[in-house]
Amino acid sequence: MGMFDLIKGLTDAEVDFVLVDGLAVALHGYQRVTMDVDVVLAMEPDNLRRFIDNAKAAGLQPVIPVPIDSQANPDLIELWYREKGMLAFALGGPDMMATIVDVLVRPVVSFADLTRDAVLVPVGTLTVPVASIEPLILMKTGIGCGKDAIDIEELRKLQAQKT
Repeated sequence: MGMFDLIKGLTDAEVDFVLVDGLAVALHGYQRVTMDVDVVLAMEPDNLRRFIDNAKAAGLQPVIPVPIDSQANPDLIELWYREKGMLAFALGGPDMMATIVDVLVRPVVSFADLTRDAVLVPVGTLTVPVASIEPLILMKTGIGCGKDAIDIEELRKLQAQKT
C-alpha cells in the first residue's frame, strides 16, 4: 500500500487529521524522500474509531505487539508516553516493509493549532490538510536529527520565498 492509498483511506473515512513531518515538508515544496506518513489526529473517540476501522480495513497493524484498538485508550497511550517515551503509535502493512503510518501521540503543536493553521494541498485527486511551515519548524526544533535540521533550513527558505 502506497502513501496516496493511505491518505485516500483517511480522507474517504472522514478521519480528522493533519499531515506533518517529512511528507508535509515535501508537500510544501522541498523535494525529500520519506517512507512514512506522519499524522496528528483529533483524539475524539469517534475520530479514533474511524481511524482504527480504516487502518484495520487497510490491513495495517501496530509495529509493536499490542492490539490496534490500544490506540483508542488515552490512559494507555499516556502510560506508554511516560514510561517508554513513545512519541508515535506506528502502524505498518502485514509485511512491515511497506509505508508506515505514524500517529503522533504527544505533538509539540496541538491538533487544534495545526488544524487552524493548516494549508490544503492537492495530492492527486485529493485535497489534504498539511501543517503549515511555522508549526512544522516548531515540531522539528530540538529533535536533534540531522534530517530535521536540514528540513528546518529548507522550510525557512520556502517561508522566505513566500513572503
